[in-house]
Amino acid sequence: MPKARKSVLGRGELHFVSCASYRHLHKLAVDKHRDLLCQLLEELRVKFRFSIVGYVVLPSVFHMLLTEPEKDSVDEIIQTLRQRYQRRYNTSVRSDEPAWEKSYSDLHVVTPDQIVGFLSTMHQAPVKAGLVEAPTEWSWSSALRYAGLPEGVVTVEPSSDPRTQIVVSQA
Repeated sequence: MPKARKSVLGRGELHFVSCASYRHLHKLAVDKHRDLLCQLLEELRVKFRFSIVGYVVLPSVFHMLLTEPEKDSVDEIIQTLRQRYQRRYNTSVRSDEPAWEKSYSDLHVVTPDQIVGFLSTMHQAPVKAGLVEAPTEWSWSSALRYAGLPEGVVTVEPSSDPRTQIVVSQA
């Protein structure tokens, strides 16, 4: 049986994380709720000292490509983000329903091809969902940063792989 991979904190390993809202309900469908998630993500980026290589927030899910943090773990980041969002979201909508599915996906990213693939998937997701016609029209994504446009509240540290520039221009 293969041994489980052990992450070493602060080593800069990349993770692709996907987290769906409870029952895939559109708990991120309103601009202010997507803005809240982005604000919390940026606060945690600073607190836990990790880099965000790419992200997208959609009406019922968010995806993120991030480095292993210097403090704590990717699991701690995601759990904290989900808890803080749920508290603020539930106060906003006067609900006590869960905001998130119990589990989320965390994939270890090791090759440049995986980075390019995940960035392409994230940047094209709003287009595939019919939310916009081009990736750069969606404000809650790293596509703006990769296209050289002013980014939103989330600080993105783009991949240095030149193929990632193509990811946005193929809209």
